[in-house]
Amino acid sequence: MQQHNIASSKFTRFSSQIDTIALPERFTFPYFYVPHPLASLAMEELQHYLDNQKTWQHDFSTQGKMFAVLVVKNQQGELGYLSSFAGTLLDSEESLSQAPDFFVNAIFNNQARDNLFSNQEDEIKTLEAEVIRLENAPDFVALKESLAASTAQSEQEVSAFQQAMATAKKERKLRRSHAESDSESPLSPDELSTLISELGNQSSREKRDLKQLKQQWQQTITELTTQHNEYLEALNLVKHQHDKLQQKVKDDALKATLFLNQSGVSKSLFELFEQNNSTRHTQAPIPYSSEQNLPKLLQTAFTLGYTPITLGEFWWGSAPYEQVRQHKNRYPVCQSKCFEIIEHMLDGIDVDDSPLEQTPSYGKELEIVYEDDVMVVVNKPVEFLSVPGKFITDSVYTRIQARYPTATGPLIVHRLDMSTSGLLVLTLTSETNKQVQKQFIERTVEKRYTALLEGNISNDSGLITLPLRGDLEDRPRQMVCHSDGRTAETSYQVIERENNRTKVHLYPKTGRTHQLRVHCSHQAGLNTPIVGDDLYGFKETRLHLHAGYLKLRHPVTNIEMEFEVDSDF
Repeated sequence: MQQHNIASSKFTRFSSQIDTIALPERFTFPYFYVPHPLASLAMEELQHYLDNQKTWQHDFSTQGKMFAVLVVKNQQGELGYLSSFAGTLLDSEESLSQAPDFFVNAIFNNQARDNLFSNQEDEIKTLEAEVIRLENAPDFVALKESLAASTAQSEQEVSAFQQAMATAKKERKLRRSHAESDSESPLSPDELSTLISELGNQSSREKRDLKQLKQQWQQTITELTTQHNEYLEALNLVKHQHDKLQQKVKDDALKATLFLNQSGVSKSLFELFEQNNSTRHTQAPIPYSSEQNLPKLLQTAFTLGYTPITLGEFWWGSAPYEQVRQHKNRYPVCQSKCFEIIEHMLDGIDVDDSPLEQTPSYGKELEIVYEDDVMVVVNKPVEFLSVPGKFITDSVYTRIQARYPTATGPLIVHRLDMSTSGLLVLTLTSETNKQVQKQFIERTVEKRYTALLEGNISNDSGLITLPLRGDLEDRPRQMVCHSDGRTAETSYQVIERENNRTKVHLYPKTGRTHQLRVHCSHQAGLNTPIVGDDLYGFKETRLHLHAGYLKLRHPVTNIEMEFEVDSDF
């Protein structure tokens, strides 16, 4: 790689000829894009470097990273690119020192943090030590033990006294009953009166004694509680000072993490998320948002006076177990980590229109496979929403609603991903919706999908059981999680192998989001993504996944019904 030594060591000139490549009219829409030829070329050059570099002592085959390039025009009007990797490689100073200097710097690194917060960090550690000292002080420990023991003993003694009172009350009741009904040696009226009075006095004495016992224990426990609370108040004061200072350091770190835009306007991570939380109700800022590729690349470009032209991001190395990443595959920028930041940094830059807001279903027919007075089965085309989305209204739901304007109930019983084609069941009444939905919930509906996989798989059949949950930092992707994931099961059967691709039938027992896509692509599943899977594999003309077979019972007649539509691949 040739480094531009005049303007900045971060600027890399293209080693290939780029004279015939036209510049893009607008900057890349970061969350869904096909890389511009210049970005593709820059990524190829960076990948060539990574293939041959000897600088890092890092094994990418065990821990991969997301890399990115930003094609820019420098102040002399030359085209080149900036390079970045997300986060750090080994999370160590040694790893950072190994990184070639053409990779852009972190916006707010550990050294800057240490310089800014060294005094506060020392104070936090002092307060933490003081909290530990106070919590383990012998007087406080003895006081807690005494309070706990006194509370337990008071409850035990009061309970025992109350039980004795209950027994004595029964005995008095028996004595009085016997005295009033004894015909062989009856008591005189005066004797009976005296006995009843004596029994009443016993009851009163017991009540007074119980009250006195409770008061004695209450006084003891109150004294101990007062001493305990006084000590606890001093402890909580130190804890509050610690938490307040710790929060201040966090807030100051967010305030010190500043992001530029093309106009030279700087906003902090704290400011960006504060102003957006009031309207978008987002989560708190992800602490390592500033370590993501595009913010770092744009920050460097604006700092050096470069003009951003186009973007490309790719994964290099092995995927983490929980997530699905393909070596050398191109990826969009993660909205969950960077949306507020990039929204500010791209302010004033002409960006491509969002493909996510376009409606790919316009002009497509929705084939009706079956319909009667209570139920409809359709063959959903590829790139067609099951229900309206954030930006797109056209969907199976809206088409069926327009076709059956008097239908009641939610219509939709189950869904297919926008990119998945195939059979979808809808109902026209509330009652039939419940009946069919119950079949899906109880898993009595038989479903079969057809998928074309990238590559050959060794086994002809099998069962995949990988629990899934949403990736909160990279929606809408799903991830494998054995601790918190929901159970997900998929059986598969190979149909044919041809041209290094495998066609399979997939039988999902559960219906988790992206279940089939993750189970096919994950390293502990089939380790082979579905052809055209732009989330977990590689882009192509379409996602080769088709819901081709359904068997269920009619919600009114209870007759078993089968539907089958072949895939077009």
